[in-house]
Amino acid sequence: MSWLQKNFRVIGIAESFRLGEGRSIYAGVLMRRDGYIEAVAYGEATLGGVDGTAAALTVVERLRRPDIHMVMLDGCIVSFYNWIDGEAIWMNTGLPTACYVFEKPEGDVEAAVKKLFPDGPSRWERISRLGRPVEFAYPDGGRLYVRSWGLPPGDAYRAALLTRRYGKRPEPLRVARLLASAMRETLRRKGLTAV
Repeated sequence: MSWLQKNFRVIGIAESFRLGEGRSIYAGVLMRRDGYIEAVAYGEATLGGVDGTAAALTVVERLRRPDIHMVMLDGCIVSFYNWIDGEAIWMNTGLPTACYVFEKPEGDVEAAVKKLFPDGPSRWERISRLGRPVEFAYPDGGRLYVRSWGLPPGDAYRAALLTRRYGKRPEPLRVARLLASAMRETLRRKGLTAV
């Protein structure tokens, strides 16, 4: 892809939650390919809710600029079976969107959703629309699983490779995850309820 240039920019979004807290904190990082962080934004979603996509869109809109090339998501099924619809992000923003998972998906999500939630069948129908991830292998070992909208999975994998510095996560997602965790812990310690 032509936009995978030296300093292409991405928005990376990750979350942090604890089940007893009732919410998940989303952090978004606007980062260049070379790792330079240009901006940070936050949002929140309800654990077990249906507002994950709206929360992610809020973060994207807070960071939005004309020179951003894509959105990276650290997972799509998040916040205790809430979800982020990457296609909705792509359609609402025009930004190609990729969802990355770094461990092989395990368990029966459909059975869990139908057992845990009164709206289980309709919730599962919306979650299942995310599609199956495509598996890729890092050249130095490890695997990642990619869903993408507005760009082929292979290009999403290439973007992950080009932004990866330490460990298995692309740097925008690694940093966003750290920031989400730090914000969640700060809010917990201060007894605050909103970002």
